[in-house]
Amino acid sequence: MAKKSRRQDRKRERRNESQQTGSQKGVLIAVIGLCIIHYVLAVASVLNKSNTYDEIAHLTRGYSYFLTGDYRLEPPHPPLAHVWAALPGLGEDVKFPQTWREHETWQTSDVWQIGRAFFYYAKSGNAAIIDSLLWRGRAMIALLSVALGLLVYCASSKLFGRVGGMISLGLYAFSPTMLAHGRLVTTDCVAALFFAASLLTIWWMLHRVTIASVIASGVSLAGLFLAKMSAVLIIPVGIVMLIARLIARCPLEVRFGKFQREFAGIGKQVGCFAAVLFVWVLVVWSSIWAAYGFRYDSMLSKEAGRDRYYCPNAIPKDQDLWQWQLRKLDHLEPVITFLREHKLFPEAYIYSAVMSAQTARGRLAFLNGRVDLRGHRWFFPWAFVLKTPLPLLILLLAVLAIPFVRNRMGTADSESEPPSEKYQETNWKTWVYRTTPLWSFFVIYWIASLRTHLNIGHRHILPIYPILFVICGAASIYTQHNRPWVRRAVYAVLACFVAASLWTFPNYLTYFNVIAGGPKKGYKHFVDSSLDWGQDLPAVKTYIQESKASGSTDPVYFSYFGSGGSKAIEHFGIEAIQLPRSIQPKDKAIETYGPGTYIISATNLQQVYQTDRGKSLHDWNADLERQYRSAVLQAGESTKADGSYRALAFARLCSFLRTREPDAWINNSILVYEINAEIRWEPYEIK
Repeated sequence: MAKKSRRQDRKRERRNESQQTGSQKGVLIAVIGLCIIHYVLAVASVLNKSNTYDEIAHLTRGYSYFLTGDYRLEPPHPPLAHVWAALPGLGEDVKFPQTWREHETWQTSDVWQIGRAFFYYAKSGNAAIIDSLLWRGRAMIALLSVALGLLVYCASSKLFGRVGGMISLGLYAFSPTMLAHGRLVTTDCVAALFFAASLLTIWWMLHRVTIASVIASGVSLAGLFLAKMSAVLIIPVGIVMLIARLIARCPLEVRFGKFQREFAGIGKQVGCFAAVLFVWVLVVWSSIWAAYGFRYDSMLSKEAGRDRYYCPNAIPKDQDLWQWQLRKLDHLEPVITFLREHKLFPEAYIYSAVMSAQTARGRLAFLNGRVDLRGHRWFFPWAFVLKTPLPLLILLLAVLAIPFVRNRMGTADSESEPPSEKYQETNWKTWVYRTTPLWSFFVIYWIASLRTHLNIGHRHILPIYPILFVICGAASIYTQHNRPWVRRAVYAVLACFVAASLWTFPNYLTYFNVIAGGPKKGYKHFVDSSLDWGQDLPAVKTYIQESKASGSTDPVYFSYFGSGGSKAIEHFGIEAIQLPRSIQPKDKAIETYGPGTYIISATNLQQVYQTDRGKSLHDWNADLERQYRSAVLQAGESTKADGSYRALAFARLCSFLRTREPDAWINNSILVYEINAEIRWEPYEIK
């Protein structure tokens, strides 16, 4: 009997091992499958998309570093994303003509002018291959997005088991937000990746100091500081993690080869962490220098009084570039002066930091029908509410409710250990400690976001989404509930999330949930990189062609928000009257907007960046109407029209169009209005 019992035990063990091995293989296949789905959705959704506004600068920067060895086009971003995106095109016959380096735009480091030439000017020699170069760069960024998804899975499965990890990865893979920005040649996805990597590896190092943990955390921090200037936020987050670690009073394991110790005292632990901090600083500092070829001067052939970094504003004659960029940044001026005098970092990196700080002081921003130079305090919270799928918000609420309901929850019968059993049995204090990297980063990043005046896009809170997906892994506890309807409800919410993503394809940038009224109502709440970033020129061409094929003979007017300008419109073969048109100095004719089809980018419709004498033209009023009529009279009586006429005429048109509902939408980001001869609009009676 005893032998028979032992044989049965061995069979049971082998069966359990076989089941566990099969389960692990199934999970591995599922993880790989979700990563592939995410990558395919990302790259396929930009196959027929034009460059977004910032991509023209980012990709041009990358190729300029490789082809010229000059870093003048660098600010205000570090080079990692640009170099990574440019790698796959180096085998092509990409050109960066020598004649450009003698042009004024090169001398003033104007990446926007250089970018337009690099992308779309026939003389550059890149116009024929630029669409391929852009798609390859986007595919490279999508690879980093997949890497971020794997980090989300690893963190979630560590906390909530394999079921929790799969929930988190599934949410990440189909997230409209991650798919929107995890495929663009910008710094946003790259920064999100290295923020997540830094959080996880620093927390690892704080518990086990090994060669692997020190190297991994050092490399992650180096990548972060080469990805975006917001990397400085990792400093307060790291301090919070360190304090939490010391308060926990857990022993610290230190292993370097044969050296193995366990430090229990706080003093020894702090000393060990200080040594690691020194290594981190050295790794980050040397990586930054390496990224700039170990040169302080970013410009290879700099001529005093001629070559300078780019500045978006006119510099007063009594100030130099650095004085102007440091205006109203008194807290930074002594630090920047010290760094420059001692050449502690490459000059381009220092200038990038200054330019980023200056930009963060404020830019024109649109929110819910209002334009403000100083931004809006509730811009990012409102963007989060409207741009986050409702199923994700529901899951977050369910996770927040777990501490209040878990004592009343039973688990369904199962032969295997429930993936969330550890979560069920562990007290809340332990979980607060284990999730320190998540909540500390979430809180500090949100505080920084609420304080900034740079409110130009939902993408700036992209790094918080991976954190939320990890937290949602805690919903795995509901999948073990003893009531079937609870488990089914969780699966139904996840299915709705996936359905929302597939329904949005390929227009992930324009996603808005039902609270906002859906993507077609998005333009009433947000524009720019939250909706309309210049990505839909191919769709405009298709719309115009189909309209003409149906027999329409009305003139077509087109106003495009994008960095490519008229050259991009020509590149995609769009036949339309471009708005706003400027009056030539010798042209006495008054520019009027007659009957026809008006195709207007949402950002231009809201007049976010159109100003007259520094004043926003979004809110049309009696004073602007008076200026407009005066400009009309001047244009009719003079051989040279008032320079403000062009801006006023277009702003007046947009103000009129905003009183109407669009007749059609092009991929939700561009609006179409059919204006007939009977329509009259006199907003103000001027006596």
